[in-house]
Amino acid sequence: MDIITEVLIILALSIVIGEIMESRGFPNVVAAMIVGIILGPAVLNYISPNPVLAGISDISLFFIVLLIGVEVTTELLTKYNKTSTSLSVGSFGIPFLLMIAFSVLIYNLQIKEAIILSLSISIPSISIVSVLLLRYNLLSREGGMRILASVVISDVLAFIILSSLINTSEIYFKLIAITVFIFLLLLLDRYMRKNGERSKLFFEKLRAKDRGEQLIFAAIIIWGLFVSRIFEELGFTFILGALFSGMIINDVVIGPELIGIIKRTLTRINDSFFIPIFFTIAGLGVVIPPEKYYGLLLGMVIITVVAGGLLNFLTSRIFLTDLKSTTTMAILGGRGAVGVIIATFALSEGLITNNIYSIAIVGTIMVSLIMPPLISKEDRKTIVVN
Repeated sequence: MDIITEVLIILALSIVIGEIMESRGFPNVVAAMIVGIILGPAVLNYISPNPVLAGISDISLFFIVLLIGVEVTTELLTKYNKTSTSLSVGSFGIPFLLMIAFSVLIYNLQIKEAIILSLSISIPSISIVSVLLLRYNLLSREGGMRILASVVISDVLAFIILSSLINTSEIYFKLIAITVFIFLLLLLDRYMRKNGERSKLFFEKLRAKDRGEQLIFAAIIIWGLFVSRIFEELGFTFILGALFSGMIINDVVIGPELIGIIKRTLTRINDSFFIPIFFTIAGLGVVIPPEKYYGLLLGMVIITVVAGGLLNFLTSRIFLTDLKSTTTMAILGGRGAVGVIIATFALSEGLITNNIYSIAIVGTIMVSLIMPPLISKEDRKTIVVN
């Protein structure tokens, strides 16, 4: 089958099934992964993973993570750092450690495989959480912003952990390098915010020229690719470069109108092409693991739902009094993009086997189907009331 036909089938089915699942309250990325599993070797064996699809997947991944970075601001990280850190410990940190212990002590997984698998299933996904917060208009509340900040911290930490696993002999160098880089990023962001008026004036003049918006958009993509390339040269994953390069592109630097155009443009190409393509291709890589892994899958999901859910419930009662505890628990239980990105990249780097990858993808799907429907009816009505 030629690549155009494969992309046509993947895109059409993932979008149609995704819209059906979205209308029933489930993330459309889950639908895309299910479509991939059905089309791939695990069920129909109609489309198999291949180098061309892998290349398309990498390009899609760059644009998805770049948008995540643009949606995040350093101000969000600093403003809610105390509460968001506490939420991150409950929604990600403790379940992550419990899952590592479970997979190593009970199922004798290698430590790298255990970390990747636990990371993939335990990490809340900023894309899924953002969609849920927007859908129910919860970003207008303090609690919604604190949830978003906590997920940003968790996701950045997850990408750092992933990067450090690629070459463990350089782990200390990497930890120092990433600490220095984040510090420099905050300094750069602070400097650009202080000189925001001059920066915005420059972009406004550029935008007024013929094809100005196209040039600005191209410059942002080139900037993201450039930073991603530097990260790869330093031994990190390009994912982290795409994330950080997007974080310093904000309304203070280029203006609220222009940042709105950039976000809408990236969102449209991601929603209509890159997201369904990436997650469906991710599903193609799933195989049916041996029965001995079924208990591992079930245990990981139970730890995520029960331990993570309970901790989120308790911390939300202390820090997020303007939201129902069940709502916080359900939203922070959103899994998807980041976990799948981590598992897919780890598989391509040979850090995990196909069986572990399959458990990570199926576990992510299961948690994503269980948690979001738990959002309280009162908070579901927020979008109507407001």
